[in-house]
Amino acid sequence: MYMKQNKLQVKELITLGVLNAVFIVIFSIVGIVLGMFPVTYLFMPAVVAVPLGVVFMLLMAKVAKTGAFLISGILQGAVLLLLGVYWPVITTIVIAAMIGELIVQGAYKSFKRIATGYAALICGYSLGSFAPLVFFADAYKAMAVGRGYDEGYINKLIELLNGPVLLGILVVSIAGALLGAFLGKRIMKKHFVKAGIV
Repeated sequence: MYMKQNKLQVKELITLGVLNAVFIVIFSIVGIVLGMFPVTYLFMPAVVAVPLGVVFMLLMAKVAKTGAFLISGILQGAVLLLLGVYWPVITTIVIAAMIGELIVQGAYKSFKRIATGYAALICGYSLGSFAPLVFFADAYKAMAVGRGYDEGYINKLIELLNGPVLLGILVVSIAGALLGAFLGKRIMKKHFVKAGIV
């Protein structure tokens, strides 16, 4: 009986698809705006994590079942892959979603676990976006320029990024994710109460 109740239903899968689509749309819009300048782009994961936290916490409240976290990461990665996003971002998102699912461990009534898992997911976005620029700068530059990105823009990103800066990006990304999770909980209080999430 428990396995049947915990199994994702068609309606819930549709909810996952719709809310993850909203997630990607917001991510893309904020990414375009902040991506106009290299310096602001570095803060993009931390900034976008706040509004995305509202969407993600609503998703978790409405589909509080095992697998929702992992499926969300896979859906996000698949859509971004179709949009032409560089493969390291896709890889880290899916890995981070796996980690998030392990953190939650089926405890979809636990706000702390969901918020921590969400922070891990946002770190996946940050690592995928910026780690290649730190550790594989030449290869990343060749790929980006080959795809039509401005060489001066890429050079500036490489100039700005290093190990300590990447660590700082991860810290502020976690902060943004936790802020987004708390904001989502506050805004979606009625949904959380109904779902039994505390």
